Parts: sequence; structure tokens; C-alpha cells
Amino acid sequence: MRQYELLMVLQPQLDDDGVNTVITNVNERLQKDGGEMVLTGQLSDRKGTVSEVTEGWKTRRLAYPIANHREGYYVVLRFQSPPTYIDELERGLRLDEDVLRYLTVREDE
Repeated sequence: MRQYELLMVLQPQLDDDGVNTVITNVNERLQKDGGEMVLTGQLSDRKGTVSEVTEGWKTRRLAYPIANHREGYYVVLRFQSPPTYIDELERGLRLDEDVLRYLTVREDE
């Protein structure tokens, strides 16, 4: 299994429950395929610092508008997964209306 990091930008109209629902859906699909979630967090500053969510999810201003949205939730997930799962994950994210953008990166050893 390889280590991956997934960054998602979610719609600002979601509340904490909506953000947690998107994360839960990703986690359930991941566990079904034999993967394991390592970290769930949000970007907390412009330097790329990831912090765990303790007081609720916070929106951040986007660098440019995406689908007429100027803010969004930046969600960072670190997980272990077989390489075959990534295509299925990205297909599901592409079809999810709550996900504005996503990027999956493999972490090197």
C-alpha cells in the first residue's frame, strides 16, 4: 500500500455536517477497498500548514473564483491505499457536486 494526500476544495454553502459527510463517504469507500485513513485536517494558513479540526470547519478565500464561489473549505486527507483505488476515488470526486476541486498526490518514501 502507498501513502497519498488528497486536497479537496468544497463548496462554502456546506455546514460542518456536510463537510463531514463528504469525508465519511471517502473514508467508507477507502475502507471498502482495503485502505486506511491516517489524517483528516484543514489548511490553516497560506504556508500549507495542516491542522486537525477541533472547533469546526472554516472557509478560506480562494485565489480565484471557482464556479462563482469566492470561498471554500480546504480539506486535507492523508491515507494509505492500493494504487488501483485512486482512479475510483477521483471518479467519485468528479461526480460529487460538493467538491469544487481536488488533487491527489502520492507521497514518496
